[in-house]
Amino acid sequence: MNLSAKAALATAFSGLLLGASPAVLAEQSHYVSSNAVDKCQAFTPGVTNTIRNRVAGAENVGTQPIAVACAFEVSETYGLNSATVDSVYVYLKNGSANEVTISCTLLPGTNWASDGVGTLVTQSATLAPGGTGAVTYEGTWDVYGIGVNCNLPPQGTIQGTVIRYRNDA
Repeated sequence: MNLSAKAALATAFSGLLLGASPAVLAEQSHYVSSNAVDKCQAFTPGVTNTIRNRVAGAENVGTQPIAVACAFEVSETYGLNSATVDSVYVYLKNGSANEVTISCTLLPGTNWASDGVGTLVTQSATLAPGGTGAVTYEGTWDVYGIGVNCNLPPQGTIQGTVIRYRNDA
């Protein structure tokens, strides 16, 4: 095969490679599930902090309600610039002999560079004695700075958390 024929074949092959349309990016969903001990902490440090971190969750062993903050994270491997949070769950347990209502507020963040907080969303769960339940947030939020603050009554436990987000692969 002469030199010009080889050049023509190489050009045709390159055209096929370069002219091929790129693959369509797929959207991926991700779930980050965690025990509350890993993600939640009491607002008050020191001896007045009545939150006890156990394998079963973060329990208020005191006699007064206490504020607890839970922070969520997403993996940077998946491209935070294209990520959107779709839902947040906080799983709760009532260890008392009385019905309790546990109120939690979602604090959806905005990009840290803008130094802001999105619209607060409050949800409550009423739990029977010894019962379990969850506060659930469904929506669309920026991935930066998502958190939940809960007012945990005596013998109330935050058992775990889940955040669901999606992004383009």
